[in-house]
Amino acid sequence: MRIVFAGSSEYAVPALEELVARRKHQIVLVLSQPARPKGRKLILEDTPLTNAARLLGLNVYCPEDVNSLESLTRISKAVPHILITASFGAFLGKELRELPRYGAINLHPSLLPLHRGSSPVRSAILSGDVITGNSIFRLSRKMDAGPILMQEQLQIGDGENYSSLHDRLANQAAMMLPDLLDRIPGIEEQKQDHSRASYSKLITKSDLKLDFTLPAADLIRRIRAYALEPGAYTVFRGRELKILSAVSLPSPKSYAPGCISAVIKNKGFTIAASDAELLISSVQAAGKTQMDAYTYSLGARFKPGERIDQ
Repeated sequence: MRIVFAGSSEYAVPALEELVARRKHQIVLVLSQPARPKGRKLILEDTPLTNAARLLGLNVYCPEDVNSLESLTRISKAVPHILITASFGAFLGKELRELPRYGAINLHPSLLPLHRGSSPVRSAILSGDVITGNSIFRLSRKMDAGPILMQEQLQIGDGENYSSLHDRLANQAAMMLPDLLDRIPGIEEQKQDHSRASYSKLITKSDLKLDFTLPAADLIRRIRAYALEPGAYTVFRGRELKILSAVSLPSPKSYAPGCISAVIKNKGFTIAASDAELLISSVQAAGKTQMDAYTYSLGARFKPGERIDQ
């Protein structure tokens, strides 16, 4: 089968690599987003999928408008049998969706109709879900609303963070996709129950700031949902401090929310939340690499009762 594969983020990379490794189908074109300026120096960076596709020796096309006449012509010349998208980051119009013989399908890391939108993996953690998974569905006009072709569940590990869960979901999707392609065009489609739909949102800087007046369980879900990148953070002595892992302690809190209560040797330090204390085990100071919280506390010379969220 001749495939046009469209994607941008790391989630899409294992699926592309698996298709190439199996050598059963031909990737005739890879679509991705154009290079964007990143970092303090605003250096242009290609997407992770662009980099992966080039390492695989594939033909890559990064249009500003994937629905333009130029793009449609370029894609049409590749004569694809199917168009596969995974975290592509752009809407595909009807003409493009219907261009291949078997249409266009999408890989999405949630059990649709739950957690439609741009951040489904984080949304599952924030919601306290214990089960998530991948959906492969046929693209339609409405976001993540097309009929489902295949779904598989995945257990969320106790205390698992975004980075770990994202990678496991990406690998699961990569294994699902070849199986689905073997069953096209006879695979049965199942309409989504739109009344059960929930939506994830685009993450902003304000979402990452920890509010220690919240219950400990809420704070831990936020820490997990944003670790390891971009990282939930607080402010300590005027500088950002990312909190990358934490657990709740059964002992009652001894200080007001946001105050450091103790340093525990070889384990980390504790911060009071509204209803309990959080044991922080991993942090990342501004401009530094990730480190264990106990080592950080030794350098910072914490004082019990000192506020950490100002």
